[in-house]
Amino acid sequence: MKDSAISVLIPTRHRPVLLQRALASVAAQTRRPDEVLVIDDGDEPLELLSRGEVSVVRQEAPHGAPRARNRGASLVRGRFIAFLDDDDTWHPDYLAEAERIALTGDLDLVLTAFLKVKEGASVGEQEIVPEKVPPEFLRPEDFLVRNPGIRGSNLFISRSTFMRAGGFDQTLPSFHDMDLGYRLACLPGLRYGRNVQPRVHFHVHTGLRLSTAGSPTNIEGLRAFLAKHSKNMHPEQVAAFKARARQLFGVEP
Repeated sequence: MKDSAISVLIPTRHRPVLLQRALASVAAQTRRPDEVLVIDDGDEPLELLSRGEVSVVRQEAPHGAPRARNRGASLVRGRFIAFLDDDDTWHPDYLAEAERIALTGDLDLVLTAFLKVKEGASVGEQEIVPEKVPPEFLRPEDFLVRNPGIRGSNLFISRSTFMRAGGFDQTLPSFHDMDLGYRLACLPGLRYGRNVQPRVHFHVHTGLRLSTAGSPTNIEGLRAFLAKHSKNMHPEQVAAFKARARQLFGVEP
């Protein structure tokens, strides 16, 4: 592969229709990826055959998104990894713009702004609203109370940097994006940039998501994140984290 090769990595589980939509957005990129790897984390074989630039690797048993992403990162060959959740999509210029920003600045990490796509009960019913724009600078303390703008679908990162950070924490049922953001921000000499143009579409749908308020995965991840990082927090940050948990998720940490 060429020195600037891009590997797209998609973990999936029992969502073939959404996965096909995600793959269609990858196929529509103006800068085509050099490889696309789908990690099947379901307990039934995925009905998607490896074809062309898309390869499928099946987990021996369901282990969750963090482990699926980490396994994929150990297998891909590109200099950069572009992560995409199976229920999200990209604007056609996403990879081209992320690569340009990374190569121009010789960066390790590029985060891109995203839009929230609220899907209604009727087929085709959508409301698209602006969501988060990644911060200008990455500071560890910004990830201790809230997520300032890193998700599994806007993470464009050099493979070496992902490995140096230790990948996703496989012990966290959820909140692993905030956890990774904290550890990336702690890396000495991290070269980071952002794309303020919203090129990532975060789909809010009626199906189960890791961020679904009140779900067991969401609650367990929230409490596990607090247990892991409370030692890094000031009392005011702990209080703010708990207040957000109550407000957004209806959970008492």
